[in-house]
Amino acid sequence: MPKSVALPGADVRIAFGIVSLFPGGGLQRDCIDIAQKVRNYGHDVVIHAARLNGAVSLPDIPIIVIPNTERTNHARQHRFALDFMQRTAGSFDLVVGFDKLIGLDVLYCADRSIYYRLLRQPYLGFLARYRTFVGIEGNTFKPGQKTRVILLGQRQRMEFLDAWHTEAERVIELPPTLSPARRRPQCRVNGDRERMRAQLGLPRDAWVWLVIGVQPKTKGFDRVLSALKHFPNAFLLIAGLNDVDASSKKMVDLVRRLDVASRVIWLGHREEIEQFAAASDVLMHPARYDTTGAVILEALVNGLPVITTSACGYAQHVRGAGAGIVLDEPFDFQLFLTAIKEMSDPARRAEYSEAGILYGSVQSLYAGKDVAAQLIINLAERRQADGDDVRDSWRLPISSEPSGNIVSLPMPHRK
Repeated sequence: MPKSVALPGADVRIAFGIVSLFPGGGLQRDCIDIAQKVRNYGHDVVIHAARLNGAVSLPDIPIIVIPNTERTNHARQHRFALDFMQRTAGSFDLVVGFDKLIGLDVLYCADRSIYYRLLRQPYLGFLARYRTFVGIEGNTFKPGQKTRVILLGQRQRMEFLDAWHTEAERVIELPPTLSPARRRPQCRVNGDRERMRAQLGLPRDAWVWLVIGVQPKTKGFDRVLSALKHFPNAFLLIAGLNDVDASSKKMVDLVRRLDVASRVIWLGHREEIEQFAAASDVLMHPARYDTTGAVILEALVNGLPVITTSACGYAQHVRGAGAGIVLDEPFDFQLFLTAIKEMSDPARRAEYSEAGILYGSVQSLYAGKDVAAQLIINLAERRQADGDDVRDSWRLPISSEPSGNIVSLPMPHRK
C-alpha cells in the first residue's frame, strides 16, 4: 500500500488524522467538511483514522483505517499517534490532527487542556490515562514546538496558554464553524413543525424540550431529566442517542427512577436537527463543560430559544443575541428550574426566537471552516515552496456499506 494516494491535479499533499471517524459527531463533521473544502481547491487530502463507525462517504478523499487493538481510550490515542506519525513521515507536505497527536504540523483542537485540569487536581497524575494524555498534549503545546494550533473558543485558548505558556503566534482562534445548510428557521412556520410533532406522536399543544449530544453526563442530560420531573406538561426529545446505547445506560436508569419515560423520546443519530429544532420549544444545554457548543448556535439561528451554562464557549452568543438564558457557574439547580419556568411563557419564547433568527444573519457565524481550510492550505503551500518559520505569526485569512474510498490496512505484527 503506498504511503499516500495521489489525486490527479493535486498541488500539495495533506494528511488528516482523527482517532474515531463516524457520522454525526461535531469534531468528525468538522474534519470531513474541512477535508472537502481543501480538496475542492484541488489538493490531495487523505484521512487516517483508527476506528471507522458507520458509513462515511467522501468522493475523491481516501480514508485509511490504521489498525489499532488497544482497549483503553488513552492507549488507543497514543498508539494511533505513533502509527500516524510513522505512516505520514516524509510523504505529505502537511500533517493535520483533529485529535491531539504527535509530530503534527497543525492541530485542529476541539478539546480542553488536560494539563490545565491536572495542575488544579494533581492527584489525577496517578492515573495512567492522564499521564498519557498530558504527554501527547505537551508534544504540541510545550514552548519550542513547531505545531500550529487552531482553537475554537476563548476559554479553551486561556487554558492552554496558561498551562503550557505556548507561544501566542502559534495559536489562532477560529470564528464559529456553523454550517449555513443547518440554518432553516422557516421550518418553524412552513408546516414542518406541525408535521414533525405529529410524526413523533406529540400532543398538539405539548411543551417540548430538546437535548442534543453523545456525552450525556458532560452535556448535562441528567440535569434536564431531573428538571423534567418538576414540569409534568413537558416532553423531552433526546437527539444523538438511543436508549440501547451503552453511553445511555445511566440516563435510562434515571428516566426509570424519575418515572418520566412516557415523556421522553429517544431519537438516536439524526442529521435533520433543524427539523427537531422546529418541533421543539427550547434547547436544554446545561453542560458541565463544552469547548464551544455548536448545538447552541444551531438552535438559536433556527429560532429555538436556549437555556445553557456559562461553561459553554458559545454561551456568549446566547447573551449577545438575547436568544435565551445563560446560567452562571457554579451550576445551581434551583436557578435552572427558575429559568425553565421563565421559558414556559410563550410570549418570552417568541421574543427569544425572533432575536435568534435575526442573529443568524451575521455572516461571521459561518466562516470558521472556510478559515480553517484556508489556513491549512496557506501553510501547506508555504511548506512546499520554501519551508516555514514558526516565529511568523499565524494570521486569519479572509448506505451502511463502506464507501469505495476506504482502505483498511492489514494488522501489523507487534511484539
